[in-house]
Amino acid sequence: MLAVMVLVRNVELEPGEDYSAAEIRSTFNKGRAGKGIEINYDENDNKYLRLFSSADSEYGDDLEAAPMRYVGEKDFDNPGGDQVPNRGNGALIESQDNDWPVFLFEKVSENPVRHLFHGRVEVVDYEHNYRPEKDKKEYDFYLRQAETEATSPSTSAESESSDDLAPGPMRDIDPDSRDVPNGEEMITYESNKQTQAAAANEHENTVAALSRWLEAGRWTCNETDETDILASTDTEALVVEVKSIDGTNDGEQSRKALGQVFENCYRDVKRRGWGDREMIPCICFSQPPVDRYSGYLSFLQQQGIEVLWRTKDGVRGHPASVERVHNTES
Repeated sequence: MLAVMVLVRNVELEPGEDYSAAEIRSTFNKGRAGKGIEINYDENDNKYLRLFSSADSEYGDDLEAAPMRYVGEKDFDNPGGDQVPNRGNGALIESQDNDWPVFLFEKVSENPVRHLFHGRVEVVDYEHNYRPEKDKKEYDFYLRQAETEATSPSTSAESESSDDLAPGPMRDIDPDSRDVPNGEEMITYESNKQTQAAAANEHENTVAALSRWLEAGRWTCNETDETDILASTDTEALVVEVKSIDGTNDGEQSRKALGQVFENCYRDVKRRGWGDREMIPCICFSQPPVDRYSGYLSFLQQQGIEVLWRTKDGVRGHPASVERVHNTES
């Protein structure tokens, strides 16, 4: 006698609740439950996926991040080699272009075995990343809760995560939200404190001036804990790192800005699920850089890194950068 399969739309599980393996099997009317990426079909032959995660597995998922990071499955024909885009990994990749329901479970106890249901999720992006400690590549799938589900505790913006490259929450630009040095552990001399406070003021004045300039064009401006200005349109993401300079530290600040802006492009654009937007890294200085750096800054602009600076009259920069960034047409 054939078992009757369920219709996947009729699956009733509560995000944030934990279930035994038997309860999960009964809900889906499937004999197997609890390992890796499972590809299933309901009684109408509609495909759906079940993902199982466990803290004691070899993979190292991070379901506290936002978006959640779920590591793909090994190549069962070559377990020690790179993960490949077939079976479960291939199905997760293809799910971005198909309306396949994806259910995420996390094992939270061993005896008895119980799984926390994180709800319906969807893949917003994925990467094939090299793991130095394993000498192999693994897939990192970035998941967010599907719009059909209420937010579960694990996907709240307030969740704590060990993933320091997870995108930060966006908020309106507010100079008062930034840290100004005021402690002995950071500043040894009062003169240094005054210098750093002045630099902080220049920094915030530059952020404010640039935000006004951008919003007079086509951009909506926000900030995150790491990104000074995250400006966006429906098709673009402008990531701005602002640096205060004084004519003596232009090179040092440029080097710092480059490292930060690329990390923030990864964190606050790619990891946010904005991979379909044109990503524009930009550095902006509190004043025009000294002339000896003009060739270098032109080189940066040619590599796709826009270069701007504040003047007493507003915002200026490399002419090509001004044209690209401030053009009111996207």
